Amino acid sequence: MNIPSIENCDLYSKVVLLRVDFNVPIKDGEIHDATRILRALPTIRYLINAGAKVVIISHFGRPKVRDSNLSLKNIVEALSHLLSKEVKFINDCVGEEVQKAVNAMGIGNVILLENLRFYKEEERNDSNFAKQLASLADIYVNDAFSCSHRAHASISRITEFLPSYAGFCLQDELKYLEKVVSFDAKPITAIVGGAKISTKIKMLVKLAEKVDYLVLGGAIANSFLLFSKVNIGKSFSQSGIDDLLHDIVETANKNKCKIIVPEDVLVAVNSDYSASISRKTESILNDDVILDIGPQTLNKISSIIADSKTLLWNGPIGVFEHSAFANGTIGVMKIVSNLTHEGKLTSVIGGGDSLSAISAAGLTDKDFTYVSTGGGAFLSWLSGDKMPAINIGLKLF
Repeated sequence: MNIPSIENCDLYSKVVLLRVDFNVPIKDGEIHDATRILRALPTIRYLINAGAKVVIISHFGRPKVRDSNLSLKNIVEALSHLLSKEVKFINDCVGEEVQKAVNAMGIGNVILLENLRFYKEEERNDSNFAKQLASLADIYVNDAFSCSHRAHASISRITEFLPSYAGFCLQDELKYLEKVVSFDAKPITAIVGGAKISTKIKMLVKLAEKVDYLVLGGAIANSFLLFSKVNIGKSFSQSGIDDLLHDIVETANKNKCKIIVPEDVLVAVNSDYSASISRKTESILNDDVILDIGPQTLNKISSIIADSKTLLWNGPIGVFEHSAFANGTIGVMKIVSNLTHEGKLTSVIGGGDSLSAISAAGLTDKDFTYVSTGGGAFLSWLSGDKMPAINIGLKLF
C-alpha cells in the first residue's frame, strides 16, 4: 500500500498537526508503559529536524467530563525528557489560546495540546471540530495506527481539510501487517482476550475464516461459556450477542477453525482478588468471578502454540494486573517469546493491554516478531475490515 510519507513533503516552517496515540497507562503519576510514546519519537524528531512547527494532538482515556487525571499535562514532562527538548503544554486543543500559542511558535518548536476527548465532537466525527483543528496547521500527519479504525474527527474527518501524510509509526505498522495478512505460514493461531467485547466480537467472524485455532480468553471467553450454557457465576460477559456467537461458531466449523475456550479457570469469590481458586468450568459456583485460565487450559494453549507457525495475539487472557491471576497471560507470553527466539514461531501482538502484559512479564517488543501499538485497529486490519483513516485518507493524499 503506497501512502504518502512525510518524507515526500516540504516541512520547513510549516505548522504540522501530528495525531499520535499517547493513551498510555499511568498509575500514581508514573507512566507504566511508554511504548506508544516511544513509537512516535522518530516522527516527532524528523519533523523537528526538518524545521517544522510541531503541534501534537492525542486522546487519553475515555473521559465523560474534563478530568485532571486524564489530562495530557500528565504526559508532557516525560515527552520533554524523551525528546531532550522543551515541549509546551496548552490547556485546550481548539480556541483562541491555542491559536495564539501556534502563532508564536518558532522553527522546530513542539506544542502538546489537551486531550481531544474532552470535546464530545471528537468521537462524533464532527466536521466543525475537525475544521477548528485543521485551521491551526498547514499539514496533517497521522502517526496513530492504533486509532485509525475509528471514524473520529482528528482521524478521518480532518483529512477533508488539510494535505495529509503518514508518519513513520503508521507506515511501519502497515508495512509489517500487510505481510502478516498474507497468512502463508500455517498453522495460524489467534488469541483474542481482554475486557473489551463489543469492539472485538464482530471481527472474530472474519478471523474464524482465516486461522486454524481461535483461542479465547477474558470476557469474550466468558461470553462463549455462557452461550454454551455454562454457569459463569458473577463473571463479566456481554448479553444480547447470541446471534453473533452463533455466526462465529458456524464460520469456524465451515472453515475448519477450532475455537478454544477454557476447560478450567481461576476464580475469585465475591471479587476478592487476593487469592485464586482453581475450578473446572462445569464446577463454577454462583459467587465465582472468572479472572484467569486454569493450568489444564494453559497446557492446552501452550501445546497449540508449539504446533503453530504464526501467532496473532490481541488482549490478555486473564486479569494479569493481580498476581494471583497473572499466570495465564504471562505464562503464554513467555512460551511465545521462547518459540520466537528459537525461530519456530512468527509472533505478532497488538493492543494497549497486551503491551502492558509484555512489560509485566519482564519482556520487551524485541522478544516477539512484531508488536503493534493497535488493539481494535490491529484486529480490524487482520480481519480485513475497513479503517476510516486509511481508506478516506488515501483518496485525499
